[in-house]
Amino acid sequence: MKKIVISRFNNIAAVLQNNRTQEIIAINQGYQVNDIYLGSVHKIFTSINAAFIDLGHDRKSGFIHLNDLKPLKKSHNLSQIADVLSIHQLVLVQIIKEPTLNKGPRLTTNINLFGRYIILMPFCNTINISRKIYDQNERSYLQALAILLKPATMGLLIRSSASGVNEEILLEDFRLLKKQWYFIQKLAISKSFPSLLYKDEDLIKKIIRDFYQDNIHTIVVDSEDGLKQIRYYLNQWRCISSMNNVRLQLSKHSEGILDKFNVNTAILNALKPKVNLSIGGYLFIETYEALTVIDVNSGSFNKANNSKETVLRTNCYAATEIAYQLKVRNINGVIIIDFIDMESHRDQLQLLEHFNRVLSIDNAKPQIIQLSKLGLVELTRRRRGQSLFELFNRTSPKNALMISDPVLPTRGNYLKKNSLIYKNINSLFFNTVFFNTISIPKRQVSLADRIKIGKKLDFLPLRYTFIVPLVLYSEIIDANFQLDNE
Repeated sequence: MKKIVISRFNNIAAVLQNNRTQEIIAINQGYQVNDIYLGSVHKIFTSINAAFIDLGHDRKSGFIHLNDLKPLKKSHNLSQIADVLSIHQLVLVQIIKEPTLNKGPRLTTNINLFGRYIILMPFCNTINISRKIYDQNERSYLQALAILLKPATMGLLIRSSASGVNEEILLEDFRLLKKQWYFIQKLAISKSFPSLLYKDEDLIKKIIRDFYQDNIHTIVVDSEDGLKQIRYYLNQWRCISSMNNVRLQLSKHSEGILDKFNVNTAILNALKPKVNLSIGGYLFIETYEALTVIDVNSGSFNKANNSKETVLRTNCYAATEIAYQLKVRNINGVIIIDFIDMESHRDQLQLLEHFNRVLSIDNAKPQIIQLSKLGLVELTRRRRGQSLFELFNRTSPKNALMISDPVLPTRGNYLKKNSLIYKNINSLFFNTVFFNTISIPKRQVSLADRIKIGKKLDFLPLRYTFIVPLVLYSEIIDANFQLDNE
């Protein structure tokens, strides 16, 4: 039994199982997986068969390899990127890997548009059925339906959620994807380059499309508009039936929805390098640019009379906790785990078997590569958006909140204009503690004063569960001082 908690104000959602946070989903205002850009070729590196694509001003250039240019290849015999791309050439690209601290996003020209049941591939003339659909009769039915639906020059991928769904719902999902693609094509022709053509920025749509399953029994949201949106998408995709009657709840708790369901605490704990195990041991998780290193320590769980059993049990507990931490922190790429040394080959195999079993429930498909001679377990995990460390690490220039004077000043010395507040401020405010505040009474400016300013000003009553971005208040306070001076 699972539950989804959505905070519209913070633009963050969480999937809970048995009241424990399993996954954190956040909308990033910068680059995101599946964003589509009309870019311009900036540099070409023939030595590595790669190029950098200019995606717009004040943005990192995207990286694209020759292998990700299949739709642009006129022949499979082309082996040099210079035969495919040229400087200042316009390219329609999609992000497949979000940027890290020092690297730009990874791009592809093989565009994919995601629906609830179908993925439309405009430049790929194939039909694929999800491997998670095991019923052969259902696979044959969906294969036949996809052949009838597929446009002449496009491809389709039928997702696992399409199993057992009425064909009218699949047709509607396909129709919306095709309409979306035609709209993107029109934007590519009309807009100046380089520019953003499509961004998957609707949090609720993304949650219902990618994370809603039959075992979700409750969805809680902190906004009435958000509740209406949930109902709309559930009805649009016919997700509610007699078999999975999901409950929708509107949270009006005074302390905030993220605090009520301990999501804030889970995020803060997931950002700490040390993780305590329930049996007395602990883990150290350190993330670097190239890989993540996890060290397992026995700690206080130590029995001298049966050390082999102690080591195996500690390692098994650690393996279960590591599988959870990989998922909740969204750690991806290469991962090296240093378990406590075990001399018995049988114990090593038993540990790997247990580790494989607890990793199997992760949708990012972690794969154990090998147990090295040094006793290190090497595995990889598919990248699914930015990790929690990348989203909330304040040392990153994209996620930092730098305010020259963090305390709201008194009248006559209001917020400085050189304050630097980044676009993803909403995702960071819930974790910020304000020690000094000033109360602003609710007030509406008269019609004559509105004409002077050129816009309507309303002071909002402050609540500690609702924080208005400081830029908005700085503009309101500035305008109010101008009125008083006049």
